[in-house]
Amino acid sequence: MIQRIQSLYLGIVCIAMAAFLNVSVWVKVSLDRICTMKSYGLILSTDQCIIFPYGCCALYCCWLMGTAMYAITQHNHRKLQLHLTTHISLLLIVLGVGIWMLVNKANAAYLPDGYSSYKIGILFPFIALIANLLARHHIQKDIQLVDQDSLR
Repeated sequence: MIQRIQSLYLGIVCIAMAAFLNVSVWVKVSLDRICTMKSYGLILSTDQCIIFPYGCCALYCCWLMGTAMYAITQHNHRKLQLHLTTHISLLLIVLGVGIWMLVNKANAAYLPDGYSSYKIGILFPFIALIANLLARHHIQKDIQLVDQDSLR
């Protein structure tokens, strides 16, 4: 059921991942060039896009959105929903660490004399992780409530 609070939190996970796919994560500027990292690739100012290994983040986002949507539809199977939210949490942590490693790698490799800054896109995986943890908490509360009702 969509009106359950955990479904709304899982919807926030989907929205955060969709937003992450569309915004910049990191930008480095020098006097003559700009280097921008998005979830699907590293874009240099020479209109050159480097896909691998930066495209793995976009694949993770698509997998996470699909898993969250499937978890929303499994509102009758709370144990499966709990397992799926655990899977989502682990993937979000791997995504966050992967982004951090890729940004450090790109920072050292491209435009060594430039100024780098993080953009709003770096926050979306963390927003998704917090929403997923809240969804997991409410699923556990539902499981406990159902177990208490069955004992009566």
